[in-house]
Amino acid sequence: MGLPVVARIAGNDEWLSAVETRANAVLSASVGRFSTTMARVGLALIAVQRSDAAAAEEQYAALVSVPGIMVFYIGTDRVLGLLSVTLGRLDQAMNHFEDALAFCREAGYRPDLAWTCFDYADTLLARASTSSAGTNDKQKATSLLDESLAISTELGMRPLMERAQERLDRIGSTAPETPDYPSGLSQREVEVLRLVALGKSNREIGDELVITEGTVRRHVSNVYQKIGANNRSEATSYALREGLVSFE
Repeated sequence: MGLPVVARIAGNDEWLSAVETRANAVLSASVGRFSTTMARVGLALIAVQRSDAAAAEEQYAALVSVPGIMVFYIGTDRVLGLLSVTLGRLDQAMNHFEDALAFCREAGYRPDLAWTCFDYADTLLARASTSSAGTNDKQKATSLLDESLAISTELGMRPLMERAQERLDRIGSTAPETPDYPSGLSQREVEVLRLVALGKSNREIGDELVITEGTVRRHVSNVYQKIGANNRSEATSYALREGLVSFE
């Protein structure tokens, strides 16, 4: 079960054949429901990794009846979303990813929340390239990637950090070139810092930038760490000193 999860993170397929053999052996034995679900999730991730539509169809049919379960640090809702993407059913995938976001937020499963944000954003970007809803999809994808990057940075999830940043860079590649900011601050972190300096609360910042309050808190924490600030007053002084905000 764990190896397909690791293979997806690392992009390494060398273990999958052995895992597939063991998972099928589990399914052919008389085992409990949870063990069966674990085997199904493993096979589902293998199908996603291989872009195997036939196998994805089989595992989707088997797992659709067990949503809202966390199996070895990955939720079945996210797995159903990934299978739907493999099957080319992007609208269906987004429904599953919405369920996965709600499940992870309520349960506090932050690593899987970060990956769900990333996978959901990837799906939106895929749909944006083929639909008239492209602008809205890109905006939502940017917000999800922003949250994914904030969580993965805080938790030290380097493979996800790199992927989320690459997607954000790709989205921004068609936008006007942005300046380099001091202390290694990203454009989003500067936006948050400016609003902090203007006296906005985390909730008000979230409303203005269309991101969750939790994501704002993580951005504020990352900003403090980068600029060496301990509170909003020190952050405001930094923003003024560096010319990042003006009260004129």
